[in-house]
Amino acid sequence: MEVYNVHQALKILQEYYITDSIQMVTRWIREGKIKAERSANRKEGWRIHHDDLFEFIEEQRPGLPEVMGVYEWYVENSFSMLANDHREKHNKLDSEEVKGDSTYQEELMKQLMEEKNQLENQLINMQDELNLVYEQITELTVKVQKLEEENAFLMGLYEQMDEMYQELIKKNQQESSNETPKTMERKLEKVMSTEDFKKIFKEVINKYEGGTVNFMQQENELINEIYTLFFNEDGELKNEVIYDDEEYRCPLTKKKYKNLRSMLKNAIRTKLKQTLNPVDGTVLANDSSR
Repeated sequence: MEVYNVHQALKILQEYYITDSIQMVTRWIREGKIKAERSANRKEGWRIHHDDLFEFIEEQRPGLPEVMGVYEWYVENSFSMLANDHREKHNKLDSEEVKGDSTYQEELMKQLMEEKNQLENQLINMQDELNLVYEQITELTVKVQKLEEENAFLMGLYEQMDEMYQELIKKNQQESSNETPKTMERKLEKVMSTEDFKKIFKEVINKYEGGTVNFMQQENELINEIYTLFFNEDGELKNEVIYDDEEYRCPLTKKKYKNLRSMLKNAIRTKLKQTLNPVDGTVLANDSSR
């Protein structure tokens, strides 16, 4: 495998329209873009293998090494064929039979000059075609680089959006976990079964200061009377009890409440007070609590 020093590598890179700066070549070597190894003799500098150099050229100018290979083959073979033809005509020109014929000699010279001009024109055309191919490759390389930059930008944008999304989810989870019971209570309850209402009724009775025996026999009547003030037969809260989206309005006390159970307990206390006071004047404990 052929091995190049830095100057030889630079010459090849110039042929492929990559750089004409030896400093740039050494920089690419230090950055590892061109694979190279230090020579045992430090004066010789870097040693670059043929395959490693052309791997770098292919990265910089995709497809150009193959195009150049075809171009060089075509030039070499064209020159070879023209040289052989030229040699035959030159030998013929030097032959004894032609030397004596000045007209034929002039004709051969004219043909040789025409062929020379054709060869020069072919070389010019091939160089133009090669330049055109190089320009197209350069344009494609620029487009690929732009696409890579756009892709990198979109990937970065996606990562930022994903990070923001994850932070938003985390924030929502924290807010949900930090939500206080008081805040939760402010969501209006609009349905209650008679069984649940009976439990609330029992809680109020247990806190009452005497007189319980007097209305134990009326318990079911009181429960039904108070329950129907607030709820329909299907257990849904009556519309007139809902003051707005955040408060209730008690039909007994005419007061506003934020908590359904607090309202019902005070309504029960009020009704019991109305029932018992005419009999024994029993006073309701904690009547003003909400």
